[in-house]
Amino acid sequence: MDLTVAVHRDLSSVAALAGEWQALHDASGDVNPFSGPDWALPWLERFGVEAPYTPLVLEVREGERLVGVSPLCRQAVLGGRAHVVQPVGTGAPWIGPYELSALLVDPRVGREAARVVVGAVCGLSAEWDWADLALGTAVPWLVPEWLPDFSFTVSVRRVLANAVLDLSAERNVYAGRRNLKESFRRARNRLTRDFGADGWRVRRVTDQSEVGGAFSRLVALHGDRATLGDGKPVHADVFADGRVRDYLGDVVGRMAARDAVSLYELLIDEEVVATQLVLHTATASYSSVSGLTDRAWDYSAVTYLQSQAVADAQKAGHREFNLSLGPNQAKLRWTDEVRTMPRFSLVAPTRRSQMLYLAAETRGVVAAYREARKAHRH
Repeated sequence: MDLTVAVHRDLSSVAALAGEWQALHDASGDVNPFSGPDWALPWLERFGVEAPYTPLVLEVREGERLVGVSPLCRQAVLGGRAHVVQPVGTGAPWIGPYELSALLVDPRVGREAARVVVGAVCGLSAEWDWADLALGTAVPWLVPEWLPDFSFTVSVRRVLANAVLDLSAERNVYAGRRNLKESFRRARNRLTRDFGADGWRVRRVTDQSEVGGAFSRLVALHGDRATLGDGKPVHADVFADGRVRDYLGDVVGRMAARDAVSLYELLIDEEVVATQLVLHTATASYSSVSGLTDRAWDYSAVTYLQSQAVADAQKAGHREFNLSLGPNQAKLRWTDEVRTMPRFSLVAPTRRSQMLYLAAETRGVVAAYREARKAHRH
């Protein structure tokens, strides 16, 4: 199998690749909505072309045919003393909903495409001290034998995990989930009891001309949910940074142009009180950001909206419904299946690079511990 790799360092050449990239994403059946150009290209346009970032997008071809894209960028870290290659979307500003930036490949050549990407990244090691790679859904592991020689070091940097509801089998996806089904029924009954059968409804917004308004409502409701107190969960407001808000609005607009996004809204007396953003690929749906007011809290509004999204995903013939990154008690009410995606670090052969990597990893462990403690306190 003769595969070739080209490196794109210029935004215009990455943009020129977008059509083929999206076609590959659709044809590959990838269930990951973040491995196509809708998320990577606007990130590069906004954040990836100015210091400390440099685009480093790799394309893999079999003859003339595109069979892989690895959206990476090079970043100066540790006060400019070190350089790291990492997936697009990593770094500042933090973009919470951009969860799984990863290599996209034609599954027919998945392992071989991943091998040549690893080889190409190693071939650029004079430009970086370490590289963080996510190989995506088609390639389970970075095989050490793919390295050009063993002067490079490979380690598992972190493992990302998602709770996934399997929709592929012809079965009741809620079998054995009595408490979950009861929460759907209770939400319907309480809404009808309090507002009447005609006093509430669920609306699915998909039309490109209407998605912008629905996104603005999501931003406001997400902020409301982030500030709910009185012992109820509090989360970070992912839209608080205006740059991130504008970026996510652009992403949602691009996906809407391809019928690849839905916003589910719960209306009470025609007021939108809860919203759930759902992303779509050709084969899967992915539950993303949500928001609600305190008026909707007692009706399990987000869970009910997700149930409507699952039903629509089944009708569309999707293989799965992904409940997003970070399994927790609420997500594991839906499913026992947890999918993991490892991210690997490649450390360049020089002693200096190795010491800088260890320094950065030590800082990262401390920061991760502090974030974990903060999360537990919530």
